[in-house]
Amino acid sequence: MKAMDKNLSNEVVRWQEKLFKRSIRRQMKLRKIKRLLGVVSNQRALEICAGDGVISEQLRVDGGSWTTLAATAEAQAALGYFLKEEVTVLQNETIEAPDQSFDVVVVVDVLERMRDDRAFIKECHRVLKTDGRLIISVARKTIFGQGGGLLRSIAGLSWRRRGLERPGYSAREFFDVLKDGFDVPETESYSTCCIEIPGLLCESLANKLARGPYNLPPENAGTEEFYHYTKLNAFATLVYPLMWLFSRLEGVFLFVMPGHNMVAKTKRRVWRERRTPILIDGRSIAEAALNTKIGTAAPF
Repeated sequence: MKAMDKNLSNEVVRWQEKLFKRSIRRQMKLRKIKRLLGVVSNQRALEICAGDGVISEQLRVDGGSWTTLAATAEAQAALGYFLKEEVTVLQNETIEAPDQSFDVVVVVDVLERMRDDRAFIKECHRVLKTDGRLIISVARKTIFGQGGGLLRSIAGLSWRRRGLERPGYSAREFFDVLKDGFDVPETESYSTCCIEIPGLLCESLANKLARGPYNLPPENAGTEEFYHYTKLNAFATLVYPLMWLFSRLEGVFLFVMPGHNMVAKTKRRVWRERRTPILIDGRSIAEAALNTKIGTAAPF
């Protein structure tokens, strides 16, 4: 029975890896994260993710000692097929680890799930070593992206339906969450509308074929899942050339519009809360400047 379970598990991993090779968006995410992550050999790394086991598996290729926390119980079950070590579920915003335990923390598609995102970032800061770094990926709020609403609702992929706390972040909101404890020397934007819109439609159809998130295999996968994977692979093979063609335009579109996803490389520094100064009348300095005629002492 155990041998059969292992064979089934290996078969799930094989199919998921095949589907990953047909997903332009997931491959782009992995490339961006790995480039900003850099060298991890001989380092302790913490991954906090939403359950994409192929990405978790690939992050370990370059070495390092890894620990993984799953955002949900469903993510924990999916990761169990790919990772040999035990995966625990993140409890609210609390990371069960001593202070300064890790050289690097990698957060993949989790910040949008945190009710108190600032408390979560503070926890990431706490478990990082003094010279540690945080690599974090989030969705950007755009008209057609996570915050677009209508298109995602039609596709059945709205942020509320996916159990998120928010639709994503603007660049300003993203830096605001990080500013108290991290410097952000590098940020990459990727997946413009030429990739995101057709990719969104493909993801919706794939989830319908899989009868759930196609990249999160259930805990007790069986022959029914393999039947779905066969249809999914045929569908992915059919649309892949078109998605690849759209991806060739990505560089051109990034010059005129932001990508729908962001990955930031940050460097830990001493935690210090940075508050926006507020004047006695309740306005910020920026608001006061906008309502003042600069260069004149006249009261009009």
